[in-house]
Amino acid sequence: MQRGDCALFYHSRSGKNVFGIMQVARLPYQDPTTNTANWLAIDFEPIKTLESPISLRQIKTEPTLQNIGLIKQPRLSVIRLSKNEFEKIINLLPEMKREGLISNKGNDNLPCWVRNV
Repeated sequence: MQRGDCALFYHSRSGKNVFGIMQVARLPYQDPTTNTANWLAIDFEPIKTLESPISLRQIKTEPTLQNIGLIKQPRLSVIRLSKNEFEKIINLLPEMKREGLISNKGNDNLPCWVRNV
């Protein structure tokens, strides 16, 4: 993950919903709660809280999203998405609630993530 990468805030314990959009604020660093070298922490900053959460059930209804990690490996804490997959998830919102959430500008290869908590 790199500074500025976009991410969806997904909560797997409270309804299994995407609740917001955020971005990476700081590069990964050693998790201060452990000395285990492969445990990293990352800081995010919020971009937008969704007015209506997007449920895992909604995501599962989209045929082109059947192979994403959120469905195939839901226990992972961070899951990479393509920009197209990210946009497909946002497009599950009613049109009036997704205005301004997807930028047509920028790099089509910008990494997108799901942060599962």
